[in-house]
Amino acid sequence: MSAMLTVLAMLTKLAKLIHRRAVGAVIVTGCLVAAWFATAPIATAVPDDPLAGAVIMLDPGHQLGNGNPEFADQMAQQKFNGFIWKSCNTTGAATNAGLPEATFTWEVATRLKRLLEKRGARVLMTRSENSRDAWGPCVWDRAGAANKAKADVLLSIHADGAKATDRGFFAIAPARLPGWTDDIVKPSRRLANAMIAGMADAGAKRSTYVKDQLFVWKNQSTLNFSDVPAVIMEVGNMRNRKDARLMSTPKGQDAYARWLLAGLERYFAQG
Repeated sequence: MSAMLTVLAMLTKLAKLIHRRAVGAVIVTGCLVAAWFATAPIATAVPDDPLAGAVIMLDPGHQLGNGNPEFADQMAQQKFNGFIWKSCNTTGAATNAGLPEATFTWEVATRLKRLLEKRGARVLMTRSENSRDAWGPCVWDRAGAANKAKADVLLSIHADGAKATDRGFFAIAPARLPGWTDDIVKPSRRLANAMIAGMADAGAKRSTYVKDQLFVWKNQSTLNFSDVPAVIMEVGNMRNRKDARLMSTPKGQDAYARWLLAGLERYFAQG
């Protein structure tokens, strides 16, 4: 009898021990689960990048070979642009130290292309090299490339050659020419205004010599031949000492690319 009582006592203690451990395990497990939920990242809605999926044609102005006598005949080609007859292309401006506009625009465009592609945009270029052994393409072919690609925008990148006292960026938008630019005047003006606002807000120096940083011109073939929203951005004045210093360094070229990116982002964010 006493032996049976002893066994029963041992079984009772064992049952209590198992119960306490089970309860403890449940409590510990519950605490761990609660802690995980407390520290787990909360999913938040991330707005779609306005540049993702955009088709953007970048047009680095001019070409090193445009001044090569070997290509004089190609440069002499002319077409009527809806307002006047204009030639295929030109050599462009240069800094006083000799940096060609063609080289500067190429450096900025290639940097901008990388930035845009990181944001999910599809980026095309009107020229694939910067070489004295190449010419053009002609301005009407540059616009034609954007039309063929059905690009969302055509951004032509240039630098001015104005008086040395003038500096800063401005935009050139197409004027209304019946049968030529009727379809792109309004969206191109929105693009120009977005580029101006976005670039200025990002830190780019506004033009000191162009009112409201906007020219509306009838004689620009790159714009007049375009069937997609188009703008020419004169990002600075190559004859101005401060602008030229910025244009001549990789750091400065990076800055111009970021400023142009800010303008495009402003435009596509508008929907």
